Order: sequence, then C-alpha cells, then structure tokens
Amino acid sequence: MTLPSPRKLPAKPPIAVLAPGLRLIRVYGAGCRWNAGRDWGPHPEGPFDHQTPPPGSAAGRTVWYASRSVLGAVAESFGRRGFLDPAAGDRIVVARIGAPIRLVDLVGVAARRFGLTQEIASTIDYVRTQEWARALYAAYPDLAGIRWRGRQAGSMSVVLTDRLPARSLTLEFDAVVSDPRVWPRVARAAQRCRVRIV
Repeated sequence: MTLPSPRKLPAKPPIAVLAPGLRLIRVYGAGCRWNAGRDWGPHPEGPFDHQTPPPGSAAGRTVWYASRSVLGAVAESFGRRGFLDPAAGDRIVVARIGAPIRLVDLVGVAARRFGLTQEIASTIDYVRTQEWARALYAAYPDLAGIRWRGRQAGSMSVVLTDRLPARSLTLEFDAVVSDPRVWPRVARAAQRCRVRIV
C-alpha cells in the first residue's frame, strides 16, 4: 500500500492530550540542550519533520522527538541504525509535562479521520510523512505536535514543535546514556529491541 498525500483535512482533528505529570524520554546528541528543538530539517531520518525543503531553509520550525518509555526512546533513536555506542556521547533526558499539551493523534483508528492507516507510523517513506507533518502543522495552528506509535517498538511516541507553550516541560533527569544511573535500563532496552551495543 502506498501512503496517500494529504488532501482536505477535517476541521476537527483527533486530539491527544498529554496530561501534567506524564514523563517523556528523549535521546539526543552531544552538544545540544535537553529542551532545544532541532531546527535543521527536514532531516532524512525525521519521520515527522515539518520544516520545508530544502533542509536548513525553514528558520523557526523545530522538532523535539520523545517517547513514553526508555524502550521506545532507545528503539526509535538507534533501531534504524542497528547499534548503540555508549562512548559516542548521546544523552538521555526524562522531562515531566507541566501543563496539558494538545497534539494531533495518529494512534489506532484516529488516523482514519485523515484517510490513513497505521502505515503512517510504520512506513520509511519519510518524504511522504514529512509532507503530512507540514500539512498538519499548517491546518492546526493550536496543536503542538503529533502522537503516534513508534515503528521500531510500537511504543507511544511524540514530536513536539515550535508551538509548544513555554515552560510545558520540566527537567527530571539528563545524563549521557552510559551514566551508571541509567545505563542498565538503556542496555536492557537495546537488547530487547535487538540494537547491538558496540
């Protein structure tokens, strides 16, 4: 099945609300801040990057990918690559939601409202999923991102955009993935999703 292009979108989309107190887990590269969205894009490996092509030309549009679990964060960050190098300097952050965050919901039958199936979450046709991300961003200016089930582990995943209200996230934990306080959980997650540790 080929993923369709976005057409006329419903005036009232399916909405997921991330409630205060929920935790999001994000793996990100060394040299970045835990709460800084990535503004360079659309990235070839960013499924819901809403930046306009060519990459690097959409100033102000940012993405912040996260999962509801360590397994999801590890699987989505390293699953496509297939390996995790604990010495590479990647970091893991746990952020707590402080105020409700409203997102476009693409989980389960919610995707049907757009004429989609769960292929939107499982495809590697990121050119098309990014097209959807741009269409959703344009159609729903009061929503701060997208929720879907991650392709690598099926865990709940989110992308938060530059429309995330200020101070919606607070930091609970931020360290390199090799930090002994978190490494055992990261390593177990990698083993469960068949990501090789090098």
